[in-house]
Amino acid sequence: MIRKHGITLLKILISCSLMFFLLYSIGFNKILNQLIHMDLTWFIIGLAIFTLSNFLGSWQWYLILGSSNLKISFDRVLAFYYSGLFFNNFLIGYIGGDAIRIYDVNKNTKKMAESISSVILDRFIGFATLTSMALFGSLIWINNSVSIKLLPIILVILTGWLVLIFLLFDRRIINRYKHTIKKIIPHTITSRLAKIYIALHSFRDHKTTILKIILISIATQLLRILVHYTAARAIGVEIHFIYFLIFVPIIALLSSLPVSIGGIGVRETSGVALFSQVWSAESDIVAFEFIAYILGIVSTLPGGLIFMFRKEYKEHIKTGDILQ
Repeated sequence: MIRKHGITLLKILISCSLMFFLLYSIGFNKILNQLIHMDLTWFIIGLAIFTLSNFLGSWQWYLILGSSNLKISFDRVLAFYYSGLFFNNFLIGYIGGDAIRIYDVNKNTKKMAESISSVILDRFIGFATLTSMALFGSLIWINNSVSIKLLPIILVILTGWLVLIFLLFDRRIINRYKHTIKKIIPHTITSRLAKIYIALHSFRDHKTTILKIILISIATQLLRILVHYTAARAIGVEIHFIYFLIFVPIIALLSSLPVSIGGIGVRETSGVALFSQVWSAESDIVAFEFIAYILGIVSTLPGGLIFMFRKEYKEHIKTGDILQ
């Protein structure tokens, strides 16, 4: 328990330290001035786009659940998805929100392995789509020096996703090393992992559904990249959309790492590191990335309301057994 709280405090410290450094070095008043005078029309457009992306994301997960023989109505999936999104804004990385989604599905289906695999697949497909978009943007903008610098990094990340795909959907790899794995990892853990892996592996048989999910994922992630663009336009920043296509996936991947609270600090710092190559005012970059974060919070407030009306969340989160 002490170790758990210690890690959480460390991640809070990381978020606070990064934000303090940015505010101190750039100037709090500059950033605050941009936020106060932002164009609310662009903010509302961004909110509408984010909301649409949430519905598409819910539909994507609904299809994944159906492919895993987890029969849950779309309205319930939508409610579960919103709850997860809401907590992703405040908990460490995206782990907390995903845990709540797994808890909800398992509570309704009593199938823990399939519940976990559905969320892993949903997250995996989203990140793989984002990385592919960044690669696509870099390739069509290949004559640009910024694109040339980032292309090797994006290729490495995409290669990592391809390796994961190979490991997940090629059983020969697991069969070859399963005896070694059993010697290293306790049986109670390997038996659970085996169930999750089987659930993941079975997804490969749904080729038509996979195609639908990929198309939905592309639309969802494009909309979420567009949210950052509208956030920039809200404070009068006019950067070519292609840079958002290249930079935002990298920012999203870094923000999802479990090293901060809701990606706070990491999102803004990485945004400055990337967008400062094409926009000189760092205060503008911090401001529009923070606005994008606020848009995410506002668009997922229904998830917070769902939490308020479902008391079992509080009991399980309090006792720390939400995934048990």
